[in-house]
Amino acid sequence: MLIKTFTALFAALLILGGCAQSDTAQYSVAERGDPSFLEGMNTRADELYLNKEIPAGARDFRRIYIAPADLSYLQIVQPEGSPVDKEWRVNASEESILLETIAHEFSTALSYESAFNVVDTRAEAEIVVHTTVVAIHPFETRAKVAVGARPSGSITISLALVDVVSGDVLVRSVDTKSSDDIWAFNQIDNESTAVAMIFRAWGNSMRRGILFLQGRATDPLATAIVVTPQK
Repeated sequence: MLIKTFTALFAALLILGGCAQSDTAQYSVAERGDPSFLEGMNTRADELYLNKEIPAGARDFRRIYIAPADLSYLQIVQPEGSPVDKEWRVNASEESILLETIAHEFSTALSYESAFNVVDTRAEAEIVVHTTVVAIHPFETRAKVAVGARPSGSITISLALVDVVSGDVLVRSVDTKSSDDIWAFNQIDNESTAVAMIFRAWGNSMRRGILFLQGRATDPLATAIVVTPQK
């Protein structure tokens, strides 16, 4: 089931790749009985897919470079039946703040308790973090939020931690996290803590994954998943 889920998410990511900040996509919530229906709500969704063929030297990697996040594929997934809301588009100034927020939170999480040394350039690094922000999913329209609806929603990103020398992906995650204040993305100039905490959670997930891969730590609450090709 997990392999099928990962395959579906990866396929969706490929489909989204042709759109840059598209604001025409819509969604409907899966009903019980639908294969895509999920029992959990706001659960801890930090499943990491680890490369079983990790080179021996990679277990000693400590230097990580956080590449600027890619926002060129960002899509706004509007609530079902709602009109396009162009105010959700991330403008140039908001994009700059968002990139800084992602880099700061990832750096804070990866360097926690000196687990890794975050370096300033790719040339200094042994691992590079590649991030693509795929979609923002507001659960309610602006009109409904204005009259009291919860400003909740979710964010979908793709993460890949790559061996600088070989180019091999060591850890991958395609994940969606929810927030009660997703509208913070629409007010990014306010430097909302809601946005920061979402990305810090992904940073923590990456740190756990690399530590797990290197055999330096085990987190029983976030067991890494090894995906092997289906025969």
